[in-house]
Amino acid sequence: MPQPPAQRSRRFLLASSPTPEGASEGDEEGGMPPRQPRLAWQETWSSRGSNRPAEDSLLAVERTPVEAFLPEEDSSPAEDIAQAAGSRPVEESQDDVQWLDPNKAWKLCRDKAVEFIRAYVRGTEKDDEEQKMLFLSKICDLCRCVTEKGAPLNLHGFCSKHKLVENIMALLEKEPVDSLRTAFRQKAMETVALLSNTAPTALHGKKERLLNMCCKSVFFLPPESDVPETERVLYTKTMKAMDTMLEGFVLNCPIASFNIEMQNMLKVMLDFAVSKNSAVRERAVKAIERLITFIRWYLVIKITDDYENYSDDEPTELYIPILGQLLGILFIFTGDKDSIRFTALETLSHIYKIIRKGRAYSLTEDMENYAERHKNLEDTAYPFSTTSTPCEIAKGFGGHLFPAERLDIVLTALEALQDSSIHDKQGACSVLDAALEDPFYWLTDVPKTMECIRRNLGSIHTASARQCLDSLLLKLTDMMSRREVKNLLQFSPPRDSTDLAMWEVILAMPRTLEKILNIMMEDLPLRNWCTAVTEDTCIRRLALLAQNHIYEEDFGNPVHLQSYLRHPRPEMRFLVLKGLCTVSESPEKAREIQVLLPDILEALQDTNTDFMLNALPVLRYVMAHVERWKASGPALQLAEKLLPLFDHASSQVREHSICLFQAMTEAMLWQRKKEMKRTVHRSLLPLYVHMRDQSESVAKASGKALAVAAEFLRRKELKRLAQTEQTWRIGECLLQQDRGKVEEYLQQSQTYLQDTQTDLRLEAVRFIGLAARYCEDQSEEKLVEILSVLQPSENDPEPMVRSLAVQTTLILTSRHNAMSGRRFPLLCCC
Repeated sequence: MPQPPAQRSRRFLLASSPTPEGASEGDEEGGMPPRQPRLAWQETWSSRGSNRPAEDSLLAVERTPVEAFLPEEDSSPAEDIAQAAGSRPVEESQDDVQWLDPNKAWKLCRDKAVEFIRAYVRGTEKDDEEQKMLFLSKICDLCRCVTEKGAPLNLHGFCSKHKLVENIMALLEKEPVDSLRTAFRQKAMETVALLSNTAPTALHGKKERLLNMCCKSVFFLPPESDVPETERVLYTKTMKAMDTMLEGFVLNCPIASFNIEMQNMLKVMLDFAVSKNSAVRERAVKAIERLITFIRWYLVIKITDDYENYSDDEPTELYIPILGQLLGILFIFTGDKDSIRFTALETLSHIYKIIRKGRAYSLTEDMENYAERHKNLEDTAYPFSTTSTPCEIAKGFGGHLFPAERLDIVLTALEALQDSSIHDKQGACSVLDAALEDPFYWLTDVPKTMECIRRNLGSIHTASARQCLDSLLLKLTDMMSRREVKNLLQFSPPRDSTDLAMWEVILAMPRTLEKILNIMMEDLPLRNWCTAVTEDTCIRRLALLAQNHIYEEDFGNPVHLQSYLRHPRPEMRFLVLKGLCTVSESPEKAREIQVLLPDILEALQDTNTDFMLNALPVLRYVMAHVERWKASGPALQLAEKLLPLFDHASSQVREHSICLFQAMTEAMLWQRKKEMKRTVHRSLLPLYVHMRDQSESVAKASGKALAVAAEFLRRKELKRLAQTEQTWRIGECLLQQDRGKVEEYLQQSQTYLQDTQTDLRLEAVRFIGLAARYCEDQSEEKLVEILSVLQPSENDPEPMVRSLAVQTTLILTSRHNAMSGRRFPLLCCC
């Protein structure tokens, strides 16, 4: 933290040196400018807070005119740096300058600097290290000659004409980022700092580009721990030079544009603060911390130290448009576990003290109320501890932030949830938790927040991030106004998969859907607008369909949704099914959409698991509320389509399809039994096998469905065995009671020999061995056929399956050999 000067200083912000009358930008001589007083911070305060001049800073150097020409007796810091780079300073004989008076000596120094700078700028070979360092030294000499020693020159015109700043940037761009071999970076930033003090208008419109170039040149250096020992001192001096340059920018910034220029500087460094390179990120955050520290000293301590000369027009508050984004990033960084966390906390401490003091008299009523509710999080000595969470820090700041800043914090946290973001997802979620706790204070602009969600949703797949995002989306939906509801409905038909994902969340929650529908039905113009039959009414009609109090003339025929269930885009079909899943929970609506059953049944043919998981509940709700005499036809179709789903890879699909099949069988117990009988017969073996399913819920559902199927077929013994879960006896019961269907059972059981579940493969081998006993065809050809079916199982990856397959093969072969002479009862191979 920089300290104030030991003695009362003069004013810190100075206008640029006045240009003599009649001197144009190209007129480099001009008149003698008024001599400016030497600034207190140059005389008594170094960039690190010392009360003596910094030895390594060219800003604290004093030289006499004659000594400037005598490097052997006393060389300037600029010449020392040039020597460190392997160059020799320009030397002149002492006899040539002894006769000069001081004024002439400084004019001669100015002329030689001008001559060298002109020659260097016009030259073609600018990469020589000695010449580069001498170029910077001559710029520094020229600044001193003009501003401190009274050698007349239109410095701004000279800098602009010869593009000195542009040349410095070009040289910085060529510096290697993998090493710090020379002091050029240090010298360049010190030179820029001197220019910002002596000719600030020469940097006008170039500071951001210049700062960006300096940051690139310094931040991408190897981590400090990897810097060679020989470069450690040079590394430290280079970092100090950057601080000196930033401080010069602050001190010489025009009063009227102070906040804007601070924003531009912070924006440049924020771009590096989110770099994927951890070393770059850490250096950038540290640079921001030092800049904010200096700004706080400038805004707060300077006022008390120079109170008599301080003007009310000068800035006392840090109010910059980028503040919300800066705070959002720093909040998230406090959730990290590396060293950047402590730097972020220190930076936030300074920002907090600045805005709390500067905005004490500009808080609105809601800001004051929020601050009062969270005053337990505030501490005037040190606002936040190392144990504070991002959520707590955000709430501690919240009472001192304007609505636009709070919105930027929320948007920054949302963007940090992206998979590609370098930010900690838990930290970003923690920041959003503060907004979810008090949404009407933080979520001040629902449309912008919704648009940010829509823009980023497709790039967010982390489970915790999606859960946080879904909660925020539902909260925003609850807060929507009528106008915002209308805007949301204009996302229909969805423009892309992101819109579909948003609607998937909204339609999945009855409370948010009810919120939208109530607004629609209370507002007649919106209601009429939504009922128009146009090409893009999918979501609107789906929403109206869920409204309980709606007349037929308002809604029209639900058959309009058929076109969307047949839409070529699978995303559209999925969205409609998702909405119907919510809507069909209402008995009235379930009966209304029975006309859509054929199209919903078609959705079961899709290989997408999500399609099936949304279609099956809709079918269950609809079939449960359709009148019995109307349900028989669709039930027959549905039961047939459900059989293949018993063996689906998803346990949820297996469970839902078996439960729905049970419901269809119960519905058909007393109607159209003849048509349903064959389908129920085909379900017996799959249901029996899945009683061994590794999913407990699927196994229980299979047992219940098998008991209902047995009741439908009037098989009392089979029903009893299914209800008591005597699985080992069910297979033989099936074969004894259906001797005419043994071949069919054999065909069905073969598919389970390749099932992914070990228990199902074991059950299939057992059943095939048992079925051979009841097979009417006992010929050798039939035996060979059965053995060929079992042969692949002898190489099964599971030892238990291999062993049972080999054992069954031996038993079947022995039995056949024994029966070739006389008939013996078939051995049980269980």
